[in-house]
Amino acid sequence: MAKGTKIEWADDTVNAEMGCDGCELWDPKNNIRICYAGRQTEKMLSKGPLKGWPLAFDKPTIFPGRIAAAARWRNLTGTARPGKPWLDGMPRVIFLNDMGDTFTASLPEDWLAPELATLAASPHLWLLLTKRPDRQRAFSLRHQLPGNVWAGTSITSPQDQRLRHLMRTRAAVRWVSYEPMLGPVNWRPYLAEGLNWLVIGGASGPGYQNQMMDLAWLADTVEQCRAAGVPLFVKQDSAMRPGDRGRIPDDLWIREYPTARRTPVFRSIDLLSDDDPYIRPLPPLPPDPAYAKWRPGSGRARRP
Repeated sequence: MAKGTKIEWADDTVNAEMGCDGCELWDPKNNIRICYAGRQTEKMLSKGPLKGWPLAFDKPTIFPGRIAAAARWRNLTGTARPGKPWLDGMPRVIFLNDMGDTFTASLPEDWLAPELATLAASPHLWLLLTKRPDRQRAFSLRHQLPGNVWAGTSITSPQDQRLRHLMRTRAAVRWVSYEPMLGPVNWRPYLAEGLNWLVIGGASGPGYQNQMMDLAWLADTVEQCRAAGVPLFVKQDSAMRPGDRGRIPDDLWIREYPTARRTPVFRSIDLLSDDDPYIRPLPPLPPDPAYAKWRPGSGRARRP
């Protein structure tokens, strides 16, 4: 739990849950340690157990009371943020559970449900981000997410299963963190379905040189969002320090937000039942010819 954060698109972070079962960025058995939350947890626990932290990153742990405490923080709506002027005037933006995954598989499916009333009653915006949007989607069918709780998923390359589950999540705002950008993505189907916001960034921290963001992919993503009228937030280039602008030119250095609304707006596709096919694994989308041949390490994709 941190009042203040270096994460550019948020004012603060609150960790009502810490830890994760793993993903493409965190798989220590195969020597994959890209995830900053995993690296930070290992660093903090290197000398033994620590109060307020899980026993290990792969042992997700819930910490009651943290959301209630953060909900009492001062309302920032209408105020200036000298260090983050792109947040000026907005409600306080809180990244919920940046040191874990809210919907990781080993946590109880409905552990967050008792907190929804507290989230809804607060003046803040609460941003969820998960690599298990299938579980987030199912949760949203059982419990209506308040309008000030935005549902997001994280991808690094074409991962249409995650994106399609996100687009069938009942939420006022659906957003994606495309970071680190490791491959080109055809966003057009999701932008057409109503994706509200995109956060983009290259890899940061140790080993970033091995995961350099291709600026052509960034330019392509910006072009797609501009054509669809969808706001985006370009967080960083690939660099050791998070938030580093690096090689990004003026026309691609964009920091925008969707309009905050407290009342969810749903379409018929959002109201499918628990047994609908979108809860189960989905068949892949027909490939876009510009992106179909891309594989990790194969270089850039270009529109035909």
